[in-house]
Amino acid sequence: MCVCHRKRFSEIQEIVEKENMQSLNKLIKAGVCGGGCGMCHPYIEKMLVTGETEFYPGDIYIGLKPCFFIWNRIP
Repeated sequence: MCVCHRKRFSEIQEIVEKENMQSLNKLIKAGVCGGGCGMCHPYIEKMLVTGETEFYPGDIYIGLKPCFFIWNRIP
């Protein structure tokens, strides 16, 4: 859910299909979603690729490799 715009991913997906908005930037510029805090961005990106509209919290991060820069900076 895009909390800032109070839209469920399923609602956003309907707009994507109806208006042929295939990028997060287009959705943000149109004021559909994602223009606030940005917490929904990775989920919307995944939705645009897979068509999925239901996610478990943090599931977009499963399987990602740790960022070398961040881990290298931890004392």
